[in-house]
Amino acid sequence: MRTTVRSIPPPAGPGRGADLAQVATGIGERLVREAVWYRGQCNWVALGAAGPPPVQRALGPELGAGTAGIALFLAQLAAAGGDAPLRRTALGAVGQALAHAGQAPPHGLYTGRIGVAYAAARCGLLLGEERLVAGAGRLARGRRATGGERRFDLLGGSAGSIAGLLALARLLSDERLVQRAQRLGDELAEGARRGREGWSWPAPGERRMHGRCGMAHGAAGIAWALLELHAATGAPRHRAAAERALDYERHWFDPQRADWPDLGGIERRERRGTFCAPPATGWADGAPGIALARLRAWRIAGDERLRGEAETALATTAAHVDRELLTAGADFTLGRGLAGGAEALLAGVALHPQGAELARRAGEIAASRHAGSLDGWPCGIAGAGLAPGLLGGHAGIGLLYLRLHDRAVPSPLLIGAPD
Repeated sequence: MRTTVRSIPPPAGPGRGADLAQVATGIGERLVREAVWYRGQCNWVALGAAGPPPVQRALGPELGAGTAGIALFLAQLAAAGGDAPLRRTALGAVGQALAHAGQAPPHGLYTGRIGVAYAAARCGLLLGEERLVAGAGRLARGRRATGGERRFDLLGGSAGSIAGLLALARLLSDERLVQRAQRLGDELAEGARRGREGWSWPAPGERRMHGRCGMAHGAAGIAWALLELHAATGAPRHRAAAERALDYERHWFDPQRADWPDLGGIERRERRGTFCAPPATGWADGAPGIALARLRAWRIAGDERLRGEAETALATTAAHVDRELLTAGADFTLGRGLAGGAEALLAGVALHPQGAELARRAGEIAASRHAGSLDGWPCGIAGAGLAPGLLGGHAGIGLLYLRLHDRAVPSPLLIGAPD
């Protein structure tokens, strides 16, 4: 099928956020300098958690930690008026991602092939490269993999594939991808662990434990994907499944802390109130991701209870961001650090009007501390130097700065959803 490239308008020109845009440009220029080239494609070598101890390794193709996510940032920066090296490096990175997409798992938005396809489509549209859009379509429509351990989460499972396929269906104008997402939605509902408190989904190797809360691995991300599927198809069964996932997460809400527990480390199934699990603070497992999921759920379903939960999650996120700004070395990444909290506050400005100013202040303080540092922003691994990736590194931080400058830049944490 031939796909026609549609242009995506570049971000607005310099204005009040010009300094923050310059921070993003500085991050992009460093990524350009440190790229390793071979036959027209490029990659980065970075310290990863493959140890112990952590080791230097080349990046994979994926969206969350690999070259696809870096390409997405560099393409967005180039489309905003960046120079030729930014464009060239974006094309080299996405070419590397497409060439090695087969190494990624079949499912998942941030670790799987669907995420690579999404990044390639976005890069192609931003840079006017039809061959990338066509390559994204081929990858997204590729044969479904069978066998292996089933995963259900947003990061690396079928919920992530649903979100990515729906975003690609809009970018590529291909209804077949919606049909594939529907099949995955039905499989997701079939795989739920159903209880009186709601539906949860087991993680690999954790089948006797509690299903998790949160966006990356838990009920929030699965509910979001199912609600996006309902919005695309109108099928009530997908909304019903999403509501049961939200019920499960609601069951674990701690009103005294105004927060949700991180259940990933609980080794046995216990009743609520019989153990103490700490809250998570990042997008992956904590209030920022839950805030984003509830915001979108409220906009799709129109349920005022969801609005109230979104407001609570945003207030908890704001308190955490405000507290962590006092710590000079606090993780500033999208996945588990302050940038993810700032991203949630940007998205939730309609319900938490002070959030955008707090997000901006966080960006300004972090830039004053880290923009000129050889190590750059703290990314969770001490002494890591440049951490290039989207969720755990500088590409994601750069995208936050672009969004602080211009909210029209799409969120990397709520793929495909309108702001």
